[in-house]
Amino acid sequence: MKKLILICLFLLLSGCVDKEIIDDINIEVGVGYDLAEDEKDKFRGTVLFQEFQPDQSVINRTFSGNGKLGQDVRLDVSKQTSEPVVTGGLKLAIFGPEISKKGIFDLIDSFQRDASMGARVFVATAEGKSEELLNGDYGTRGNATYISNLIQHNIEHRDIPITNLHIFSRDYYQDGKDPFLPRLKKAGNDKVKITGISLFQKDKEVAILPVKDMFFFKLLVDKYSEGNFDVKLKKEAYAAVKSIKSKNKTRVTNNHAAITINLEGIIDEYTGDILTPQIVGEVEKKLEKKIEKECLRLLLQFQDLGIDPVGLGQKKKNRNRNFDFKKWEDDYKMLSFDVKCNVVIEETGVLE
Repeated sequence: MKKLILICLFLLLSGCVDKEIIDDINIEVGVGYDLAEDEKDKFRGTVLFQEFQPDQSVINRTFSGNGKLGQDVRLDVSKQTSEPVVTGGLKLAIFGPEISKKGIFDLIDSFQRDASMGARVFVATAEGKSEELLNGDYGTRGNATYISNLIQHNIEHRDIPITNLHIFSRDYYQDGKDPFLPRLKKAGNDKVKITGISLFQKDKEVAILPVKDMFFFKLLVDKYSEGNFDVKLKKEAYAAVKSIKSKNKTRVTNNHAAITINLEGIIDEYTGDILTPQIVGEVEKKLEKKIEKECLRLLLQFQDLGIDPVGLGQKKKNRNRNFDFKKWEDDYKMLSFDVKCNVVIEETGVLE
């Protein structure tokens, strides 16, 4: 009898759930925001949908609208579409350069408040208008999948530190660490490329880290499980260090920050005549000095900008009770740095 009652209750409750047929709705998979040209509105938003065809191809469709709030943009877009717009499939959000400099907190906050939106949504900035970037034809699986996969594989195998909506929000809200985002550029109607890292002070972009510095930046703020870097040796010879694994350890005192980076890798390619144990040792020393020099330069650059993407303040707070962040802001300006790198080449193939 009890089982029969439970089954009846389940059937009644299931009838109360709103049903949406996937062919009868527009699932928002990507969104971009730029400053509106009309002074009455704050944002120019572009929403990306993907239509899957019977032959498994994908049609990318975008709609744009203006508004003072992110919700206003969605309502404006809804007036242009024949089906309801839902956000549960969002994969990425992109911010244009003007709005990134002005501040993106209001939009990030609206994402956080939307229960249908996952925390692992990728967030990025655009070199140029986000509307133009979303209006392309990238890959065979749709623009949102192409761009999100581009960011994902560069996090896993290349030089972008791990980042998403949740991590950006966490870094924004906590004292002692400033957020950062990957920067994208439309490189033709069929491809997008990564052009650097946008550095933020709270929610405002204050500087752009170029591609050449991304390897060293990731060593400071994240760890490598895979990676590669080319080392220039004497007589115009080069050694390609692949399968790089790294870890960093930071110790912060009142006036000094000491960072140790441990890196392991293999020499996958060498352009010289013979790869000897002496040359392997030279590769290790060259790479150590290069990393120490470039990471120190980045730390001093961040200090001059008044930002802390490495999270030195947060690391110090974790070791000190009753930590005074107001005092830390002054201490950070006078902080000295020391970077120590230890490189171990574990495999080299055949040695002579």
